[in-house]
Amino acid sequence: MTEEEQYILEVNDDEVRCHRPDGTMDSLSWKNLMRVEIVVTEDNPLPATFIALHGPNSTIVIPEGATNADELSERLFTLEGFDADIFVESMSAQTADTFVCWTIKE
Repeated sequence: MTEEEQYILEVNDDEVRCHRPDGTMDSLSWKNLMRVEIVVTEDNPLPATFIALHGPNSTIVIPEGATNADELSERLFTLEGFDADIFVESMSAQTADTFVCWTIKE
């Protein structure tokens, strides 16, 4: 199991939970989701990619390779106004950058 795979996601109709390798758990309800970003860092030898889910009081940062990350991606694609093109572009980024894929409409 890779380091990223040690982060285990639970995705359901109410919330996203991220169980971390250190035994802690972060969660964010879908109703409190305000912004979705893909964050690319310049790690060596390859860039590292994270999904950042922002709520009003907290942010969950999830490695792209987390267990069940595909379920999260599928759910994000159903958000009204989610920018799939930016998401796909971010997954091939080779330099540090932040890609905003979705923000709540006010």
